[in-house]
Amino acid sequence: MTEPPAGPTVHVVGPNPAQDRLQVVPRLVVGEVHRAVEVVSRPGGKGMIVARGTVRLGGRAALHGFVGGSVGRQVSAGCRELGIDDRHVPIAGETRVNTVIVDRATGDSTVVNEPGPEVAVGEVDALVEGLLAAVRPGDLVVCTGSLPRGAPVDLYARCVTALRGHHVRTLVDTSGPGLGHAMRSGPDVLKVNEEELRADGGLTGAGQDADLETLMARALSAGAGAVVVTRGAAGLCYRSAGEGWDVTSPPVQVVNATGSGDLMLAGFVTSLAQGEDLATALRTGAAAGAANARRLEPDLSGRDEVLELRAAAVATAVPGVHA
Repeated sequence: MTEPPAGPTVHVVGPNPAQDRLQVVPRLVVGEVHRAVEVVSRPGGKGMIVARGTVRLGGRAALHGFVGGSVGRQVSAGCRELGIDDRHVPIAGETRVNTVIVDRATGDSTVVNEPGPEVAVGEVDALVEGLLAAVRPGDLVVCTGSLPRGAPVDLYARCVTALRGHHVRTLVDTSGPGLGHAMRSGPDVLKVNEEELRADGGLTGAGQDADLETLMARALSAGAGAVVVTRGAAGLCYRSAGEGWDVTSPPVQVVNATGSGDLMLAGFVTSLAQGEDLATALRTGAAAGAANARRLEPDLSGRDEVLELRAAAVATAVPGVHA
């Protein structure tokens, strides 16, 4: 294992890691017996995907979460092999296993996510305290993924609030009940996909009927410093009070798009950590998401692949959202 690169660290809070088991079948037919033609098993979960992508792009990453049992040991070993700083909190429960079934005929993925172990109050406190002890001025903190049983719904909001005054940038990628808490906590960037933003439980109003600009403006009004909305092959949108960008994704042959949003986030934060400007960071994110989509498993081959695709990602300036 080589020494991690110099520069700011991307701290990824991924409290519900997993061992991902990806199985490829010629064609998925519900109710039938299938024979897998390819199987890949590796540490996963949204946090691991973001941290791994950061390392692939030449960045420095630390991963904070909960691990337990033999599966948890595999996740920690995966961190060490990749050069990710393993900051997981050991717990009594067993880390989950997630199954991804890929239909080779269509490229569609069917994902079965286990709920994960239950965590105790003291273990949650240890995660937050460990995060605060690990960050340094200039670092970036990404909170992403589902929460294990026992974790408070406002865990990400708690992390963002606790990090104020530590001179770090905070980014949250979540959905469901925790989304409103995360927005109101005032993260520097909220990352969601369009479907998540429309299904946020009413925080931004009539999500199913409102146009995207209105939804993004309401997310900012709720407390987010900026919002990034990913739209799959259509690209992504960024809005803050003073700046806005629409970014097209480079066209690729899609093999499996699972994890593209996570790799987009990895490309975005790693570019920011490396001192690149906002438009370049957004284009890097779009390129990383596209690079992932043309692979079987969520990953990147490296920085060169992303830089090649970034040349085809176009960022167009649009007005920011003014109060």
